[in-house]
Amino acid sequence: MNLNEIAGGGLQELFSHEMDKVLKNIKDPNTDPKATRKISIQLSIKPDEQRMVGNVDIKVSHTSAPIRGLATNILMEKTGAGVTVSEISDKVPGQLDMDNIIAMEGARR
Repeated sequence: MNLNEIAGGGLQELFSHEMDKVLKNIKDPNTDPKATRKISIQLSIKPDEQRMVGNVDIKVSHTSAPIRGLATNILMEKTGAGVTVSEISDKVPGQLDMDNIIAMEGARR
């Protein structure tokens, strides 16, 4: 039995679909480039009483690398109304980011 002929080529189509997902995950810069990705093909065969016919259930799945997490720092201050939380960043509050302004105006660098 040739694998690319199973289910009229359906197994090959399912494999190709999952391979596309894995390749997109590999190219995603938000994932770990060294993480292992997997494609699993599972064929479950259930024969009839006479052992002449087998019902085949086909499943193809993949395991991708997860999206990398992010980290930040927050400042928590107790106030009369409870606690206020703000993110700590290297930018001064209210200061404009010149890179964004230049990009928005379409200026050349």
